[in-house]
Amino acid sequence: MNTKRQYPVFAKSLAGVVTIFILGCIILIRGVKDKHEFHQLTGKIVFVGRTFEELPLRHAGKYRYLSIDNYPKIFTIFVGKDFGDFKPHLERIDDLKVGDEIVLYFDEDEKETDKRLNRLIQYIDKNGKPYFMRGSKDKNGGYIFIGLGIILGGWVIYLKKAGKVV
Repeated sequence: MNTKRQYPVFAKSLAGVVTIFILGCIILIRGVKDKHEFHQLTGKIVFVGRTFEELPLRHAGKYRYLSIDNYPKIFTIFVGKDFGDFKPHLERIDDLKVGDEIVLYFDEDEKETDKRLNRLIQYIDKNGKPYFMRGSKDKNGGYIFIGLGIILGGWVIYLKKAGKVV
């Protein structure tokens, strides 16, 4: 007599795995987009710096804040260069000054909890020269989530075939 209780978790587990896989695909798509596929905005810098008085200081030195005249949100730009950081490919934010005209390439994030911020800056150009190019965080994250989804999916299917889950 089999005394082990089997729980009906296969469908829920598979739904979770599919969600992880889809999330990975969405992140990967953003990671491989060309810069001209993002929102593009040209404007003059109103503020650029390491801190912004209305916002809490986040990991001193790892972020820059940028505001332009024709966009209501403040761009929060990650510039960390420590081991383990998903550092940008190019970062010259500190060379920008108030009044400079720049071209920004970014995504909008409707799920951002602080509606004053945009953390999805991808590129910044000034006079046709790049001053910021995002790192490979989205691309690597997408691959990690897709791989995790495949591994977990295989594991859930194995458990189903072995009779461990129903």
